Amino acid sequence: MIDQRLWVVLLLTLLCACEGATESARQATLELVPCEHKDSPPTVGGSECGSLALAENPAAPAASTIDIHVLRWPAISAAPQADPIFIIAGGPGQSAIEIADFLVGAFYNLRKNRDIVFIDQRGTGASHALVCEQQEQGQALPLMEYAEVSHARNLERLRKCAATWAEHAAYYTTDYAVTDLEAVRQALGYEQINLWGASYGTRVILRYLQRYPQSLRAVVMDGLAPVHIALPQYAGRDAERALQKLSDDCLAHAECAHAYGNVAEKAQQLAARLAQEPVEIAVPHPLSGQSTAVRLDQEKLVSLVRFSLYDRLLARLLPHTLSLAEAGDYQVLAALMAQLLNSDSLPNIAEAMHLTVLCNEDAAAPIATQSQPFLGVQLQTPVQEVCDFWPSVAVPEDFYSVVQSEVPALLLSGGRDPVTPPPWGEQVLQHLSAALHLVAPGAHHGVTGEGCAADLITDFIRDLTLTEEAQQCMQAIQPLLPYVSQAAGEAVSD
Repeated sequence: MIDQRLWVVLLLTLLCACEGATESARQATLELVPCEHKDSPPTVGGSECGSLALAENPAAPAASTIDIHVLRWPAISAAPQADPIFIIAGGPGQSAIEIADFLVGAFYNLRKNRDIVFIDQRGTGASHALVCEQQEQGQALPLMEYAEVSHARNLERLRKCAATWAEHAAYYTTDYAVTDLEAVRQALGYEQINLWGASYGTRVILRYLQRYPQSLRAVVMDGLAPVHIALPQYAGRDAERALQKLSDDCLAHAECAHAYGNVAEKAQQLAARLAQEPVEIAVPHPLSGQSTAVRLDQEKLVSLVRFSLYDRLLARLLPHTLSLAEAGDYQVLAALMAQLLNSDSLPNIAEAMHLTVLCNEDAAAPIATQSQPFLGVQLQTPVQEVCDFWPSVAVPEDFYSVVQSEVPALLLSGGRDPVTPPPWGEQVLQHLSAALHLVAPGAHHGVTGEGCAADLITDFIRDLTLTEEAQQCMQAIQPLLPYVSQAAGEAVSD
């Protein structure tokens, strides 16, 4: 029972196969041409773009086709290595091409000697994105509506979306994406590739490891989302773990402990109070500064807290934010909500593709534990309500089998990650004979852009191993000290 945009954030934070590429895909070539840049000057020079037409349903290649779009940054070296690195986005439903500019720094050194290839997975970005229509102009949900009203309207919107894509959804699960990935590799003429993926992207990599190991030289997986677990089922537990770690960090820091106390307890108390009595707060627009009245209820608070736990800087502000809100001052919390409700700040996720994966792959995964609420809210409940009417798709019998592989693999986990924490990486590591699992204690959801991680990835792709000395630099990625306001600090001193 959450606002439409917060519903999208909640979905983001969670996450019939064919045996191989079709003959037409095997024989196809993919011609890349120089791209026009929106930026001036361009973020990356020499970019090339193109698309590969593939059957939507490989079992009926004469029927409709979809264009799988590709962006390549050619290696800077005049004599590059023959094995590029392919980039797989998360979500599920995120465009790899759209996040390319955010990865320029992380892959700068890799690009010196290797092509970097971004592929929009089918159903995302430019590759026939499966999106749901938003409310018609003039019919947007008033943010002051009670949760039950906005929730009912959102369900109706998603019912229409499910009907729109009912005949297509069956061909947009992970296995089809893996088949497309292999087809692109062949069409570009690479004998072997390296793969990098984050969050849901690691699931794509694990499935590719299972089906096309001969095509892989090495893989890097950041924030493991194994195929054989249902992430939404563990979402509450993992978010609670991250919040508790943040609270422990504050209690271990004398100034924070005196200023804010037990952050986890304050969050629980605030959520319980808002469940009984939502409050109206004035949320300023991040650009115009004009305020909008918003009803802050328990579900919105839970989404805000969980969203903040994904990011190191936002998490650092939570002790201050929650302490003020628990005392009745919602000004800082309103600023955080303004950032969240600004559509420009949210990842561009193909909602229907996202739901197709969650409602068919995660929903059918083996469940080993009862779901745990987060701040009194069962996070998987709104997802399950949609899955009850979402198009049903068959997944292969071996889809949930544990992936075993001898391909060199580097696994990265953030010690403060609220959705793909280190235990999932440890679970995958047990079955990969040539893998390393490195944990950055202070990283949240996504390690690649933190500290020395990009250098380690570059070294690993080059050497297929890492020295003990190199690995130790990950320990330097420690949690950021919680923010303590000057006023709170002065109060402590007094």
